[in-house]
Amino acid sequence: MKQYSKRTAIMHWAIFALVIIAFYFGHKLDESKGDLVLLLTLVRIYFRKKDGEPAPANTNPLLNKVAALTHLLTNLTVIAVAITGMVTAATSGVIDALKAGDPALIPDFHKVDAKEVHELFIGILLLLVAFHVAAALYHQFIVKDNLLRRIMIKRFED
Repeated sequence: MKQYSKRTAIMHWAIFALVIIAFYFGHKLDESKGDLVLLLTLVRIYFRKKDGEPAPANTNPLLNKVAALTHLLTNLTVIAVAITGMVTAATSGVIDALKAGDPALIPDFHKVDAKEVHELFIGILLLLVAFHVAAALYHQFIVKDNLLRRIMIKRFED
């Protein structure tokens, strides 16, 4: 197996796009985006386990462990961001404000404890994504091992 399954690749890029959109728009998104990211992440983890994955990309066992740990921590952090976002929305009163259509009811998020935890996980996620992207680009353009082909939706014959 030289590539992740097509459905795993689709989930990977969909989650990436949703995380970027969520980061850009932040609190302007409704909670369903967090639910969708959580759902897609869980489905992607399932597909990755069910469909298998390509052999490790590195010849160095330590680098393979770093890659595996990065993937695990990224998945766990995406899940934590989604859950803490939902907890923030549920405990802040913002859902009631949105249902009522009254902006005056929107709470002061600086007083919502869950928001601090949510923001901590967002910071961790940004660091992990930056590391993941940097490693992928390093492989692609410095090592030149076509690592990005492994996660592309397009199927390659090699």
